[in-house]
Amino acid sequence: MLTMEIRTVPRPSCLLCGSEGNLLYSDMQDRMFAVSGNWPLKQCSNPDCGLCWQDPTPVESDIPRFYIDYFTHEISDPKQRFLFRLRSWLYSGYMCITYVPSALLGLSKSRQHVSHMFLEDIKPGRLLDVGCGAGIFLHRMHNLEWSVTGVDFDAKAIENAKVMYGTDLTVLHTDLPSARFPDESFDAVTMSHVIEHAPDPVALLMEARRILRTQGRLVITTPNIRSLGHKKFRDCWWGLDSPRHLQIFSLAALRECARKAGFNLVKTSTTAANADTFMGGSFGFMEAKQTGDCSSGSRVKINFVRGLRSLLLQYWESFLLRHNPECGEEVVLICQK
Repeated sequence: MLTMEIRTVPRPSCLLCGSEGNLLYSDMQDRMFAVSGNWPLKQCSNPDCGLCWQDPTPVESDIPRFYIDYFTHEISDPKQRFLFRLRSWLYSGYMCITYVPSALLGLSKSRQHVSHMFLEDIKPGRLLDVGCGAGIFLHRMHNLEWSVTGVDFDAKAIENAKVMYGTDLTVLHTDLPSARFPDESFDAVTMSHVIEHAPDPVALLMEARRILRTQGRLVITTPNIRSLGHKKFRDCWWGLDSPRHLQIFSLAALRECARKAGFNLVKTSTTAANADTFMGGSFGFMEAKQTGDCSSGSRVKINFVRGLRSLLLQYWESFLLRHNPECGEEVVLICQK
């Protein structure tokens, strides 16, 4: 089967528990970067798992074609870099304006934890960021005295990281297995919104475990298929991101993935730290679907009304987390070797 010259193979059952997959959404198109084709999603029939995945799924060697246009490419020229910085300044202002209610709900602390990938409580050492993109997180941790390295299979993202941060960062154009790092090379390995893109997530975590030092920490964040946002927006939920997200995890599914890779589990949870971003993107997809322009949902500019609705949903989700710890937009997994 060919879609935009992207070959696919069947994936009828759950890669974690082997259960049958039930069709979740039959009509899933790329609403972010207009990759052509239809990418149906299935969900594991085992209620104790809940993993969601594409069936059929792309052949691994063709996956890079999904990233010809991507977020990390948008700072490749001076004008785009200025717009990137402008968005950062505006978002900083937004954080200041909403600080008091965010602090009362615990969102400010959650955002801080996520922005540092839950590494604030350990002494800086050698850090590897898998799927480092344009290097924003690596730069932040470099400023906190970590010795940082990043890998990404996207050549354009690596190029942009070098343009933005120069020699401050060690960034490599490769995937994790191909990097061939020695055993026990790093004190911490982070993967922010990476594992959902991986053809074999268990193998990815096994490689991360190999290169971690004894007592080293692996931290993962990824969209949560059982989130409030997915329940509200369904096939328009931003976290689905078809066709780039090959699977979307529940808290239980990500925990099982780490167990299969040989990790001792330290903590699993969900967070509303970035729920405003998820909700805003989902509103955009929903509006695009309603107008019949499903290829441009992410390009609809954020307006005040949508921003306010997204913020209120984030506050509501943060409140609900006290009673339903699985409703956050992102799953967080913290493992120790």
